[in-house]
Amino acid sequence: MQTHLFSRAMFVLLLATPACADPTSIVVEPLRVINWSPAGGAFCVDVRATVSATFSDDITADSLSADSFYLTAAAGKVAGALEYDKATFTVRLTPDQPLDFDMLYTVVAGSGLRGVDDGRLAVDLEASFMTIARNGCTPGVECTRPSDCPGSQICANVGVCVDECVTDKDCYRGTCQAAACVPN
Repeated sequence: MQTHLFSRAMFVLLLATPACADPTSIVVEPLRVINWSPAGGAFCVDVRATVSATFSDDITADSLSADSFYLTAAAGKVAGALEYDKATFTVRLTPDQPLDFDMLYTVVAGSGLRGVDDGRLAVDLEASFMTIARNGCTPGVECTRPSDCPGSQICANVGVCVDECVTDKDCYRGTCQAAACVPN
């Protein structure tokens, strides 16, 4: 008798429980970069290149600045003019001077950037590229680890040996200080 009552109670409970319930919260994807130009890892980029990033959402005007979107090299930030295309969600940085030949550059979209609907970038995002050498497009020695590079060159995050670092990501087990990798 007790088993029968328990079975009947479970049946009633199952009928009273809805099969599908409305979610209690909405999952929103954070703001993200959907395209870099030049692409991360690009070689032989023209020294007169404009750097850009296309985002997944309209960027708020008050979050876009030289501190939230910038280009950097071993010598520091590259001076330039920022422009925003609201129709395509694209930020462009046009350097004030041509970039140096055969140099590693990193474009940074900082976590301070905010989208109208998507909110802030979750973390700083970076994409690195190498400009063309003065004598044409001859990329340096390709590498996957520091030991692949000759002499004091480092294996940069774009997969080629370079003389100077730009960000800590260029340094294996170290930090980038004054364009040189310093071991931790």
